[in-house]
Amino acid sequence: MPASLQGQVILNTRPAHQQAELSHLLERQGARVISFPLIEIVPVEAGDMQRRMVREIESYDFLLFVSRNAVDGAFRFIDTAQLSTDTSFGVIGTATRLALAERIGALNSCLLGSEPYNSESLLDADELQRVEGKRILIFRGQEGRNLLGDELAVRGALVDYCEVYRRARPQRDVTDFNRMTADAFPGLAILTSNAGMQNLFELVDSQAATALRRTPWLLISERMRESASKLGHNAPIIIARSASDKGILQTICEWADQR
Repeated sequence: MPASLQGQVILNTRPAHQQAELSHLLERQGARVISFPLIEIVPVEAGDMQRRMVREIESYDFLLFVSRNAVDGAFRFIDTAQLSTDTSFGVIGTATRLALAERIGALNSCLLGSEPYNSESLLDADELQRVEGKRILIFRGQEGRNLLGDELAVRGALVDYCEVYRRARPQRDVTDFNRMTADAFPGLAILTSNAGMQNLFELVDSQAATALRRTPWLLISERMRESASKLGHNAPIIIARSASDKGILQTICEWADQR
């Protein structure tokens, strides 16, 4: 991959605990990275849903995890000794697969959709085409997408959701962004969720908001494009090859080479 990011100033808005690898990859290519997390991941407390999940975990045919945050949140409640050897696993994204493997050891079988690593690609897995009567548990954050579960239910599966984390807006002063960008405003902003886009304009002042609407954005899915438009963004939008750090890096390098 060419070192094509020299002189680029890039805003990394991933959650704080998930920024390091992407920032490192960008900096290795010569970019200057400004860290400005827009989402804080907050674990949920144990409730009826989580307690029922623990009691019944062995009865599910598939356990699906929508993100690495879902893995981390789920294993606050799951005892790996309870997992049945007959249970199949599925994940969205290579980082989620790695996080799951770290929790339960070697994964002999784990469904993983192809790039761009989303619900749609996981639904294409052969093992999820004929699931009539199968029990499926989906671990996700609060107010997550329903597409995965809705489609599996249409195929005849018995689907439950278990929400194991929630997204919150970080607490910070609106002057923080101005201070961080005083000597160099980002030429590209990485935005990885609709909630993050919304939070962005609540964490900066009006002048910064205007400038950000005129700044190219890298988004991780086509469905985010409409949300960006509704927020008044009117600069080029780049859609990442995938939501993975390497997918984002590759897309940014290609974008920089074309400029």
